[in-house]
Amino acid sequence: MLCYTIINDGAATLLSRAYVDPATRLSLILGTGVNAATILPVAVFAKSKFGNRPQSWHDEAKQVVVNTELSMFGKDLLPMTRWDEHLNSAHMHPDYQPFEHMLGGRYLGEIARLIIVEAIEQHNLFGGKYPGGITEPYSVEAGVLAVIDA
Repeated sequence: MLCYTIINDGAATLLSRAYVDPATRLSLILGTGVNAATILPVAVFAKSKFGNRPQSWHDEAKQVVVNTELSMFGKDLLPMTRWDEHLNSAHMHPDYQPFEHMLGGRYLGEIARLIIVEAIEQHNLFGGKYPGGITEPYSVEAGVLAVIDA
């Protein structure tokens, strides 16, 4: 029988680690987006959630990997800083995927850039001089922050 699977980073991370350590039950991705995957019993879901499958599949299937796009949550879950609020208000979809704005890799660099620009303007960081490109939105990537941190 030929099987096709569509899998995202959360589910792939969970499955690859569970292959090595069967006790693994959760993955958390803090990348461009924010999502988590876990393994749940098939029995907690209605049969309709699994599409058109033969009864033999339902008889044999015990567990299923479930992915949750956490970035859709977060509104009023964590306190927002003034930089979070600025990013949200300037975003093309304000209040859409608020958790992603606060934790996702695409936005962490922008939050850091906003803080740096404010520190240059209000506290004379770098002698009040802007490093090349820092005034351009989204010019600081989360990978740069990781290198600085390391």
